[in-house]
Amino acid sequence: MKIAIASHVHPTAVGGLAAYQRELVAGLQSFSRINGESLSVQQLQMNQDDNSADLKRSRWVSQFASRGPLLRLADSLNRVMHHHPSWTLAVNTADVLHFIGTGSEITGHPLWREAREAEVPFTVWPALHPENCAEEAFDLQLYQEAEAVFCQSDHERELLITKGVAASRLIRCGLPPMCHPNGTGTRLRSKLGIGMRPVVLFVGRRDEWKGYPALLEAWPLVMRQCPDAVLLLAGPGDADESRLAKISPESVRDLGCPSEQDKADAYAACDVFCLPSACESFGIVYVEAWSYGRPVICGTAPASRELVEHDVTGVWADQQPQPWSHSLLRLLMHPDQRHRIGLAGLRHQLMNFTTEQMIGDHLKAWKITAPKY
Repeated sequence: MKIAIASHVHPTAVGGLAAYQRELVAGLQSFSRINGESLSVQQLQMNQDDNSADLKRSRWVSQFASRGPLLRLADSLNRVMHHHPSWTLAVNTADVLHFIGTGSEITGHPLWREAREAEVPFTVWPALHPENCAEEAFDLQLYQEAEAVFCQSDHERELLITKGVAASRLIRCGLPPMCHPNGTGTRLRSKLGIGMRPVVLFVGRRDEWKGYPALLEAWPLVMRQCPDAVLLLAGPGDADESRLAKISPESVRDLGCPSEQDKADAYAACDVFCLPSACESFGIVYVEAWSYGRPVICGTAPASRELVEHDVTGVWADQQPQPWSHSLLRLLMHPDQRHRIGLAGLRHQLMNFTTEQMIGDHLKAWKITAPKY
């Protein structure tokens, strides 16, 4: 089977879509070697820059398309803007074309047309954030026309069904941990000079959707009862100096955007992982924390609460300082609960979120859409 993979996000970039691409390609190659099955993967280069004039034009056309009567005209403009001769050859020699990521870049639709003209099955990994999902006309049409759409949660699946996507085309598929498996907590603790102090880790974009401001506001409340605790912060975005100024510098360590090894060390070093997110397509960081046996605290995002079972594999908390500090203190001050919930999370990850399961779900869907396999 020849699989062509395309995305407007480059596989070497930072973020979930790029990490998914890397894990998918590596997993397919490993499956082929271990099982002796002939699989080849070609990654189509989209050659788009986030600041490019092409991307700005794409977003303009996408907004244009949101006006129903103008969708056909916008579709014609999109075809002219996003036709790349190299795509035609790649698609014509593929058995399946898999597109990753949808949105205002609107590159998926011309690729779907290439696949349709070549009579090649077309599948999509949209990675929607349902709570913050704009109803892009191109995207909805893409989901309705694709042979298969991969969903990371039942919440995402139900949303697409309400938008008119056939349930039979929706494939539920989780993700394995994508962090390095060899993190060493003592290495990072020594580097940061925090010894054996209790550690809470946040990994994510530093914005309101991820609950970063709420976490910073909750931390002084935590310090009143657990003054030795240390908050590790990792991820892109504004550090929010005004809120950090209200926190003792001795109780916070900012890792910036850490290397993959430093991120793995941080998972291994922490006692509790938290991401008070209100908007998620899945929540890969929870799965990664589980892979190190760490208890997790999630926010209000429906996909997160579907993934994390309250008081079993993690703890739920509203995106407000008081309930958030209460959940943090509960786990920081009760090692027995931390241990129980962390082990349950590790078991859940090993049973349900592995590379083998992800690859199996993809191959099953692709073999159904490509009948000769």
